[in-house]
Amino acid sequence: MTEFFDSSVELDQKYAKLFSLVDKSRYIVFFTGAGISTAANIPDYKGDKGRDKAPLNIAQMGVSERDMDSKMPTAAHRYISLLLKHDERFKFVVTSNHDGLHQKSGTPWDRTANVFGTAYIEECLECRVRYTRGVITPALHRKCELEGCEGKLKKTGVRYGQMVPPGPLHRAQEEAEKSDLVIVLGSSMGTSPFCELPSQAGCFVLCNKQTTNYDRAAKVAVHDDVNKFMERLIKHVLPESKYKLDFTYEQEFTIKEIRGVLVASTPRYNEPAVFIESITFTNQNGLEKSFERQLNGDLSTEPLTSPTILHVEFKEGFGVEGVEIQYTPGQESRGKLVKVLVY
Repeated sequence: MTEFFDSSVELDQKYAKLFSLVDKSRYIVFFTGAGISTAANIPDYKGDKGRDKAPLNIAQMGVSERDMDSKMPTAAHRYISLLLKHDERFKFVVTSNHDGLHQKSGTPWDRTANVFGTAYIEECLECRVRYTRGVITPALHRKCELEGCEGKLKKTGVRYGQMVPPGPLHRAQEEAEKSDLVIVLGSSMGTSPFCELPSQAGCFVLCNKQTTNYDRAAKVAVHDDVNKFMERLIKHVLPESKYKLDFTYEQEFTIKEIRGVLVASTPRYNEPAVFIESITFTNQNGLEKSFERQLNGDLSTEPLTSPTILHVEFKEGFGVEGVEIQYTPGQESRGKLVKVLVY
């Protein structure tokens, strides 16, 4: 279905209705679809450049898991996190996306229901313990970290046709039923059970660049860009001092020797530092050596016997320069990827 925008007159009228509903509401929940992430270069499915126009047999809506970590949240993601932080009427986020951009923008995991799972949460197939990750971990050789359990870990994100995880779906239903207003952003409202949940609220509004089968049921159906929608909403709700958008994304990493090899990982979760592309150093013989990420996500090489400077390069998708860190044998060296976002 072709994308389009309402006229400026129509938009002014619809936003006035939206603001009136927001002003009267006390429990507001966001529902977000793939359209909220297209500005992060993650294709949606039914948009003008969606995957149904050129299907791709790779993960994450046309973006491989290898590249997902370098995708940064959009202005709309950031606006949502600020509203949840600064206005108590905005309670929760329900999303159909796997991409983790709500969390990268500052929305807590415990205020998010990922109806179709997420690539950032792994579940043990034996004991069912779940692990929240800061990066998308490799699929190979993943084992449960619980003592006495050797179960395999699997990401919770599901594909079309697979059963949705019951926990997030139940939470999403609860939040919809408690809310007096649901705001749906960037969804064609064509995938069950996600599309059926907003109507369980007191009322719901839609923002999408296409018509949906739920436009007539919505109190307001706005056909506009979701980032512009959220900008107008936050300016109506919060004082300017509360919605400054500058945002810094950071990923710390450590490089240390483990069982005779150097390994790069994240200190918080002890995951492979998959956002690092390569590390280069000059060895004691004056020869430059470089090692790159392996299939299992590790960056490893033989141990170094003398202090040296490590040149760390990050994956190209981040668009940030590499860093240099001092490494001393037998000690842990730390560094940081820093990505400053200005919307």
